[in-house]
Order: sequence, then C-alpha cells, then structure tokens
Amino acid sequence: MLLQYLIENLTNVKVTGDSTIEINKIEYDSNKIEAGDVFVAIRGYEQDGNHFITDAISSGAKCVVIEQESFDISDIKDKVTVVEVENARIALAVMASTYYGNPSLGLKLIGVTGTKGKTTTSYMIRDILNASGKRTGMIGTIYNTYADKQIEATRTSPESLDLQRLLKEMLDAGMEYVVMEVSSHALELYRVYGLKFIISVFTNLSEEHLDFHGTMENYLNAKAKLFEVSDFAIVNGDDIYAPKLMKMIKSKIATYGLDNAVNLTATDIRVNGSYVEFKMYINKMLETITVKIPGRYTVYNALAAIGVCSLLNAQMDAILLALANVKVPGRSEVVEIDKTFSVVIDYAHTPSSLEAILSATKKHAKGRIICVFGCGGNRDTEKRSMMGEISGRLADFTVITTDNPRNEDPMKIMKEIEDGIKTTRGLYKIIENRRQAIKFAMRIAWKNDIIILAGKGHETYQELKNHKRVHFDEREVVKKLAEEMEDKNI
Repeated sequence: MLLQYLIENLTNVKVTGDSTIEINKIEYDSNKIEAGDVFVAIRGYEQDGNHFITDAISSGAKCVVIEQESFDISDIKDKVTVVEVENARIALAVMASTYYGNPSLGLKLIGVTGTKGKTTTSYMIRDILNASGKRTGMIGTIYNTYADKQIEATRTSPESLDLQRLLKEMLDAGMEYVVMEVSSHALELYRVYGLKFIISVFTNLSEEHLDFHGTMENYLNAKAKLFEVSDFAIVNGDDIYAPKLMKMIKSKIATYGLDNAVNLTATDIRVNGSYVEFKMYINKMLETITVKIPGRYTVYNALAAIGVCSLLNAQMDAILLALANVKVPGRSEVVEIDKTFSVVIDYAHTPSSLEAILSATKKHAKGRIICVFGCGGNRDTEKRSMMGEISGRLADFTVITTDNPRNEDPMKIMKEIEDGIKTTRGLYKIIENRRQAIKFAMRIAWKNDIIILAGKGHETYQELKNHKRVHFDEREVVKKLAEEMEDKNI
C-alpha cells in the first residue's frame, strides 16, 4: 500500500519526505520493524516510542509517524519520510483500519464495559448468539476467540493495530458478530477509535484503576465514551452511577437489574454453591433461567446478556441452553478434587469484587470460608487495606499472600493488606509464596469448608520484576496438592 493512501484519512498532517513510497506494514513496537515498515511512535505507560525511532530506522523503517513537536526530525528527515500528527494513538487507529480494509464495517460489534462482569457477560452473549446460529467472535480479558481459534489475550482490549488485525481475521473467517470487552484504558487511549457498536452494555462502576484515571468522575467519563459510538445502550439500573451515566447517553437505553430496572428484571432468585436460578418475563412469557455460576451477581450478568440477545432476536431455546451451560475460566470456578472441602478460583481483585464473591459464598456455605489473596504491585495502593478489611470481616480465615508483585516489594504489599485486616477481628496468616499459601489453606480446611482463591482467576502466571512471568496455574497447583495430600492420607 502506498503511504499516501495509508494516511489519507488523517487530519492536520504534515509530511516531510516522499508520500508515494510503498509501505510493507505498520508497527508501534520497534522490535518488530522490518524493511519498508511504518513506525508509529506512541507514548506508553513506561516507555516513549520517540526513544526508539532511531532503532526503528536502523531496522529498515521507511516512515515514522510522530506527534507534532515531540521529536527533532532534523537528523532523520533525510533518511525516512516523517509524518507529524496531533495524536499518534488516533493516527495508529486510523491507519490500522485503512491498512486492514476497515474490517469493522463488515461486522456487528457489541461492547461490554464496567468494572466487574465484563468477561462473564461477554461469554454469555457469545454463547447465546452461537447457539442461535449467529457466527460470533469474542475479544476480551481471557481469550480472543472465533470459529475454532482461541488466542490467549495479553490485555482486555488490544492496541488498535492488533485489534484491527484481529477484526480482519474474524471477518475473513465468516464472523457476523463480535462481542468485545471494552476497558476504560482502551477508551481513553483510543484503542477502539473509529469503531461503531450496535449495542453496548454498562455492568457497573466501582473503585479501580484510579492510578490511571485519578478520580471516579474521570473513570466514569472514560466508560461513557463507549456509548457515544453505540446505537443502543443496556445499563445496570441498580448501579449508583447509572443515573449520571444515562444523562450522558444520547442513544436509546434499556435498563436491567433487581431494584431499579425498567426493562429487564428477575424474580424468585435461588442461589446455592453450584448455580443460580431465577424467573423473568421474556416476550410476555415467564421463563426459568438456570446458570451454573454461583453468586447473585450472576443474575445481573445474565440479565444483561439476555437483553442484548433479545434485541438481536435470539431464540428462547438458545438463551436457556447457552446460559445453562456457560463456563467462564476463573469466575467462581470450582476445582474438581476428591476432598470434603471445596476450592473455588475467582478473579476478584478489587474491593467490590472480593466483597461480592465472599458475601455470595457466605449465604450458602455450610462450613468455614478460607480466603487466600494478595494484591498486584504497581497498581492502586488504596485498595489493599480495603480488601484486607473485607476479607477479615467476611471470611473465617484469611491467608495473605502474593498476587502479581511486579516491581514492588511483596512484603510491603502484604503489610498494607494486613493493616486493613487488623481493623477487624478476623483471623489471618501471612505466607509470601502463593503455592505455600494455598497448601496451608488446604491443610487447615475441614469438611464443608470453602477455600476462595481470589485475584488470579484465569491467569496462568505470576508477574515478577522487570515484566518477568513465571508459570503459575492455580488449577494445576490445587490438583497437585490434593494428590500429595492423598498420598500422605491427609
């Protein structure tokens, strides 16, 4: 593709050099540059793409895209074509869409945003649409899936270049619909810039990512950006931020919930350790819905999914069948072991999600609740003591351990959690090694006890210093420990 065509949809552009050169591909990672590529210098969390421009040129880049007045081009303008833009992230999104032939125009996009529930709601929507015979891809926190492909995700919403490539692959594979988790980071950093959604869902908003957004108002404003590019909004009417959000939404709105919903609600709710069951009216018919994901929050996720799929004319049989069989890795996931106690893995890594899983478990637990959790390093520090207080108050015993410590001192993180738990009368123990923490919890568990392993969920690694990842799959750990206990007759 000629550079002039690649950049023709950009605005306020200044080109220094030849715009008629043939371009190989686009990259924002200088390590992936090959001869004839365009390098787009974007600013990341920890690194500035401008620092890698000379590396990109050395690797064969024919063109570099930079933000105006962000880089002195005097030393490179005779080596490559320089394109100066107002916003490099917007430029990357626009160029990527052009390069891949605007694939989103051939797809019906469904967005799901919120602090909690994005992944489970997306799985539910995907499974219902597939059961209805609609070819559906999914982009999200755990996997990006379409047809028979399953690609492990590295972030909730991919960078715009990777996203456009993925949408192109889905379109070529015959997908009609794509269900996408849309994070506040993706909205704020223009990863979904230029996309149009037919329906978007707001699940809820609670304290998270304030290290990035600064305030809850900024966080809400970031979420609201999704609905500026959506034809229809489905909003959790019970969330405290719903009234404010709905005033910001200009498109058609439907609400779901248990207390303040106008359009979708549930009655006769039954929750136990294995499933939830509830009744609701759909097309003037009273239906009984069963979902094998325990917890009252599952009702909310199911209502949102039913709302989306009803708008898309999904058959009732497909809705009932898909919800009865949906499985989401790391979301209230029971590990199958031959023990008198249970082990449940959940991604709860925020105060609200930890409180939700512990409160839901407490309502049906016949024995004690043992909570094993830590907090991620280089992330919100305020939530650590809050989560300690929640576990101390709701769990019968807490094992404080590591999560993804990253570049922080693990002991410092655990001490901050301990500060919170000390405000309660909760019993606890600190064990830094997460495997040993799980082992301890399993050894002290009695008949009917429920061990909640919170925070890691679907993740199969721990992230240590300097972005080093080591394999750590809690399912494997629990099963191996259960076998060791069997060998020793424990």
